[in-house]
Amino acid sequence: MLTFFGRGSAFSKMNNNAFFTDGSDLVLIDCAMSSFHRIVEEGLDKICGGKEIKRIIVIVTHTHSDHISGIAMLIHYAFYILHIPVVVAAPSEEVRADLRYCCERLDGCAAQAYSIVLAEDPEIKWVKNVILTEHSPELAGRCFGYELMVNGTHIVYTGDTRTLAPYEPYITADTVLYSEISTYRSEVHLYLYDNLDRLIALTKQGTKVFLMHLDDEAQIQRAILYTDIRLAPLL
Repeated sequence: MLTFFGRGSAFSKMNNNAFFTDGSDLVLIDCAMSSFHRIVEEGLDKICGGKEIKRIIVIVTHTHSDHISGIAMLIHYAFYILHIPVVVAAPSEEVRADLRYCCERLDGCAAQAYSIVLAEDPEIKWVKNVILTEHSPELAGRCFGYELMVNGTHIVYTGDTRTLAPYEPYITADTVLYSEISTYRSEVHLYLYDNLDRLIALTKQGTKVFLMHLDDEAQIQRAILYTDIRLAPLL
């Protein structure tokens, strides 16, 4: 299961960001600046339940600021303060090049402080499939979700998406689905009232459904009140 620093959409105080630990690894799915500040304020000891963390891994879905704005600062902090390396896992070669430009050219991260690999690299052992999706037309071909296996739990994580279709082949009765949702109809996000029946149907087949990247959380909570759908769990 995943825990979230925040589950808010782009203009929220706490942007959407999930994490888990595995052995001495802290693994983040994306890292907004709000999440970086939470890591500094809370400290790894509290976040990770007292585990000794020797490496931080950031699995990236796409390069919107509410998903990657904290990565370079996390690299600096981990290198100069925590003295542990950061591995950034990109979903494609194109996104890897974009992330390299951000970290190397724009933020000047020390070369020895981090590495950028593909999410399909065996080192990123939790990723079973990288799933191309449709989100922002300006980032066409560069927005992704993931099929993961985390501590024995089968997870499908949508990232930001306007459609559930790419994820359907990976969702089974034993899946934990973390799906974005929006109360505002747009061409870039899943509209709650177009997708609620499908999400309810998934829970009836046994899939555990958690909603994330929320805009109007109160309205979403009301809409799922008498269902088995839940909001993504916060730290």
